[in-house]
Amino acid sequence: MLHDLIDSASYMAHGYCLLWKPWLVALHAGSDLLIFAAYFAIPVAIWIFVSKRPNLEMRGLARLFAAFILWCGFTHVVNVITLWWPIYEFQGLVKAITAGISLTTAVVIFPLVPKALAIPSPNELQLANAQLAKEIAAHKRTLAELEQARAKLEHRVEARTKELREMTEQFRSLFKHAPVAMLMADREGRILQVNGATEKLFHYTHDELIGRPIETLLPETLRQQHAQLRMAYHNTPTARPMGVGRELFGRRKDGENVPVEIGLSPMFEGEKTSVVASIVDISAHRRAEQRMQFIMRELTHRSKNLLAVIQAIAREAAGSSPDVEAFHRNFAERLRGLARSHDLLVARNWEGAPIDDLVNSQLGFLGQTDRDRIEIEGASMMLAPEAAQNLGLALHELVTNAVKHGALSVPGGNVQIVWKATKSDVREQRLLFTWRERGGAAVKPPTRRGFGHMVLEEVVPGMLGGTASLTFAPEGIAWTLDVACRAVLSQLDRASECERT
Repeated sequence: MLHDLIDSASYMAHGYCLLWKPWLVALHAGSDLLIFAAYFAIPVAIWIFVSKRPNLEMRGLARLFAAFILWCGFTHVVNVITLWWPIYEFQGLVKAITAGISLTTAVVIFPLVPKALAIPSPNELQLANAQLAKEIAAHKRTLAELEQARAKLEHRVEARTKELREMTEQFRSLFKHAPVAMLMADREGRILQVNGATEKLFHYTHDELIGRPIETLLPETLRQQHAQLRMAYHNTPTARPMGVGRELFGRRKDGENVPVEIGLSPMFEGEKTSVVASIVDISAHRRAEQRMQFIMRELTHRSKNLLAVIQAIAREAAGSSPDVEAFHRNFAERLRGLARSHDLLVARNWEGAPIDDLVNSQLGFLGQTDRDRIEIEGASMMLAPEAAQNLGLALHELVTNAVKHGALSVPGGNVQIVWKATKSDVREQRLLFTWRERGGAAVKPPTRRGFGHMVLEEVVPGMLGGTASLTFAPEGIAWTLDVACRAVLSQLDRASECERT
């Protein structure tokens, strides 16, 4: 079949038509070859372009165009051959193939015209590029603004973070060095943090408390109830004191219960809630309250006794005074003596009075000359309030009598005041207090017993549960009080001379 197509025996070469004129043959052959070269180069260029652009649309059409141009080029090559060899059958076949490819290309190209038209023109691309450039510039400005905003935000975040870090450090420092016990616990009641005051209050170390239930620090009888109250608090956490109207107690490591006051402050971190508890040991406050209640009871009792003594003084002063002026004078003097003892007790919150201060207070109204004639000897000891009042009353009577009638009423007289601790036959500790006058006016026993006599012999020893002796020797009056130390000694004076004897 192919032999028949290229059989040229019965045909005449195309050169004959050109009369084999060299220039004309060369013109036809050269033109066809140049056309073929161009037709061959164009498909190669299209093929290279399509290969380099894998994302190019209508790649099939580009390849079809390349085939169409290439086969058109083949027809020109065949035209050159037919100048010398009349292979017109083969030339017809090549043209038929070329015609088929051309027709296919023509058929395919029309439906693709709308798509081709949709492809932007260079002008449109330039306009689009210009618009895109503007948008890119706008985006760059926006990005620059966003970058500045981001830098400002980062600066603010950094400053805020630094501020929060400083506040956190301040809180930690405050928490750690707070003078009251502070601890932090989570919703489940686990202890998260404690400070040194907590360790000191409850006698636990830091490591012993971290992670343990907060109920560890409560009396066992309150632990179950506290767990329920803790859960209720976390439902509506607010800053408030704990257990208003109730007595609160904490439990130390050794089991001792301590009265406390507790303040609660919630802390929020996302959805997590913890609570900071400040715990104040109010043991000293409770003791002070109990002490105050005791003092108030004692003050009430002693005030009644004092009023009774004043009534007795008034009654006896009225009975022994010849007129109102004398009554006023005797009554006022005894009240002043009683007031001096009372002042000593008030200065020491009614805890008692030192016996030497009591003696000196009752001698305070004397001049220096009379004071120089009084010898005082005795160890320091603290008298109970009632003992100080009664002994002060006795001293007032002795001093007043010595100034008016005794050793201090004349020059050369003197007084010796001595107290000491002894032990009786049953080895009970006793206090002996002695007043002895010498060198005064001649002493005669009184013809009647006055108020002072009764105070020295009956009232004072009776109030103190002891005995007293009052002697009127010619050389001077002597008075001795013998009482048990436990009856006159203040309970606060545990190291007194009377206790040590």
